[in-house]
Amino acid sequence: MSYTTRLLCYVAITLMTVTGCNNSQPGTTGDGSNNGGGLFGGGNSGGSAEGQSLAKHGDQLTSDEAYHLMRRAAFGATPEQVEQVVQMGLTAAVEDLLEKKPVPAEWEELAALYEDNIPRRWMIYLLESPNPLHERLAMFWHDRFATSRRVVSGRDRNLAVIHWNMIREQSLGNYRTFLQELTIDPLMLIWLDGANSPKDSPNENYAREFWELFTLGRDVLYSEEDIKESTKAFTGITLLRESEKDARPIYDLLNHDTTVKRILPTRVEPDDYDYLGMIDLTLDQPEAARYVARNLFVSFIHDDPSDAVVNDLAQSFIDSDFEIEPMVRRLLTSQAMFSSDAVGSQITSPVEHIVGVFRTLDMHVHGEDSQGYILNQLCDDLGRAGQDLLNPPGVEGWTEGEAWLEDQWLISRISALSRKMEFGPDRTSELPYHLLPPVERWAEREIREEIVDTVAGWFHLQLTDEEKEIYIEVLDQNGWRAFHLLEPDQQPRHVSELIRLIAVHENVITR
Repeated sequence: MSYTTRLLCYVAITLMTVTGCNNSQPGTTGDGSNNGGGLFGGGNSGGSAEGQSLAKHGDQLTSDEAYHLMRRAAFGATPEQVEQVVQMGLTAAVEDLLEKKPVPAEWEELAALYEDNIPRRWMIYLLESPNPLHERLAMFWHDRFATSRRVVSGRDRNLAVIHWNMIREQSLGNYRTFLQELTIDPLMLIWLDGANSPKDSPNENYAREFWELFTLGRDVLYSEEDIKESTKAFTGITLLRESEKDARPIYDLLNHDTTVKRILPTRVEPDDYDYLGMIDLTLDQPEAARYVARNLFVSFIHDDPSDAVVNDLAQSFIDSDFEIEPMVRRLLTSQAMFSSDAVGSQITSPVEHIVGVFRTLDMHVHGEDSQGYILNQLCDDLGRAGQDLLNPPGVEGWTEGEAWLEDQWLISRISALSRKMEFGPDRTSELPYHLLPPVERWAEREIREEIVDTVAGWFHLQLTDEEKEIYIEVLDQNGWRAFHLLEPDQQPRHVSELIRLIAVHENVITR
């Protein structure tokens, strides 16, 4: 059974009074062909020349292109924000996304109330920060440098906050500096046993993952003997614990192996390498820049960059002395970003999907007293949907793509979409009335189709006639009673259910 069929059946049974499942599936036409991108199309595995081009895209953007940019770089955007991007043009819009703006004190203070509860604390920034691209990159690096808060407890719980702030601060900075900070990060030192690796009993965990997952990739360049030798270079780092203070890293020379290490001997001269030397010799290998280039391309564009594209991007990364921002700028302004290979080709993670929908609907958290419990429910839903922030399932991070579409995880996504915060400038609690047709017109029969078109328009969906009929039926749920006649008080509930259903359309759950 397809994703869409499963979804419609589930929604029909559990969310609405509509009975049965219509054979027409959102995203398909009557002949079974695909309507644009989404789970069943939208990309052709990087097959076009444009899909492999890092040449700059034209500065003028269509509304659909502006929305695509904001979906990829900023989770989502309101119709007004999309129009602002169109007016700014691509270059100015990307520069605006890259600029780090001050976060209003309201959100800083609210987030701080959650202390070491990273899912709640981070959600405040994901929803409210004026720097969504920075948060998006922090999530990217968190997945690549997977580290979990579950290994700390008691007084060490704040180490999770320190790690979280570190990856957010470094997300668009210098990669060499990032690796240096990562290696001595207290949470990472606990997670991969780096703080328990003296010269007399070195632990291979960090050295292995440093190459295998963080910098080179699995089975690239190095041998088991190289790992044993590099493990010696990472010895000597430990954690100092003082009363009333967070544990902090120190370099213990007495516990550092000072012997000469033969690491990658066909390429590198033997030497007494320490952790800084290990980072430098790793970045001296062309494979390291290619690994980051490929990963960033796949995260922002599509899954199949050519070797030529990866090499080009990697060389520019090396030429910039491993600055991350220029590479991100180049990707976001490239022809490949807006190619048919890219648009609609990625399945969003639960957090990316929900944050994107909430940003599109202009939803906000305005205070712990009124919204804290809902925020807790939302983060719990996302955890049950498979993504508990700063608690990945293992050192390899999350399994992405179609793995996100497990039945139970989809159900939890739908539960997350039912968590209503406050909408728009007027802080309405039921619906984003500022984005909908005026309520005064809801007594008109024609308003049903207009509401469906409006909601679809927020997400830039081109609905088939079959889809539109399904969504109108959601508004008309009780049949003869209809949307506007005998029970007008039920109208907001019906519109809310419509929004929730469209928000899990295959071309919204993708990007």
